[in-house]
Amino acid sequence: MKKIIILSLLFSYQLAFTQEKISNCSAAFLNGKMIVEQYSKTAKAKISILSKGELTASTAELGENYTKPLKKFEFGVAIKDKETGTTMLFSSKTFMKIDIKQVLAKCKKGDSIIILTTDAEYALPHNEILVY
Repeated sequence: MKKIIILSLLFSYQLAFTQEKISNCSAAFLNGKMIVEQYSKTAKAKISILSKGELTASTAELGENYTKPLKKFEFGVAIKDKETGTTMLFSSKTFMKIDIKQVLAKCKKGDSIIILTTDAEYALPHNEILVY
């Protein structure tokens, strides 16, 4: 019983410690414009299958009527299949930027592009981008 309590406390401590590391709110951007229309808990990110340009992930300055990318950071990319719900890694490489057409070439309407942070410093709440 003591072991279970100790393990529970260690897990709780680790969870709290991990959560403290995330300190920079960030977003996915397409051509320097934040993909999610509104930075809120209920907002959904989506892009057209015909989109063009450069996909990046960056910390963001959030103003009343604007969003400005600040510091780009490395990210991974995965694709979630609409039909099966399977998430598959797009590439084992990480990116600072990627041409969105490369990713969309592997997608169909209804799939989602998943942006994966590689550093616990960055919170990316709108990391699932619906392809329509």
